[in-house]
Amino acid sequence: MLLLSVACCCGLPLWWFQPISSQYPARASLPDQIDSMRLRQDERSQAAAEELKSRVRESNLLAEDTFAGIYTTSDGKRVTLFGSTGLRFSPESDAKAEIDRLAGEYGLKESVNVETGVRGRYARCAVGRADGDSVVVCASADHGSLTTGVFTRLSVDDSGRLLNDLRQRVVVPKS
Repeated sequence: MLLLSVACCCGLPLWWFQPISSQYPARASLPDQIDSMRLRQDERSQAAAEELKSRVRESNLLAEDTFAGIYTTSDGKRVTLFGSTGLRFSPESDAKAEIDRLAGEYGLKESVNVETGVRGRYARCAVGRADGDSVVVCASADHGSLTTGVFTRLSVDDSGRLLNDLRQRVVVPKS
């Protein structure tokens, strides 16, 4: 009986707290190249990234840091990545709220859950349009960050997987 009491008293709070402690605090850093994607450094792309960072800051007033960048591949695919770091108590609702926030801008259809494989991390994707092209917008949130990607010429499943891969390289726990 003592063992059961100790397990319930100590084990359950530790199990609940583990995702928070492994995901927060976090920092974000956009590398110049990720696999076949290169960060665009031209003046227009940098101005667009700064505008995205400003809009992320406006929608996440408690964010500790913001980031944004536009990546392209040699075959013309474009990935716009932006987000913020900071403590999040409800990542599932934060991912949905981010998709809802962007619904008007991208004319998003209904969003779907995307499996992340990480406890405490939630992702949603939706199909929409930007500059006349079809895009997939995905948002991924955990207890330490919110990362959003806008993908051209990819399916919803491929976009969700790519966002998961990108956020693992861009957002890392502070040590």
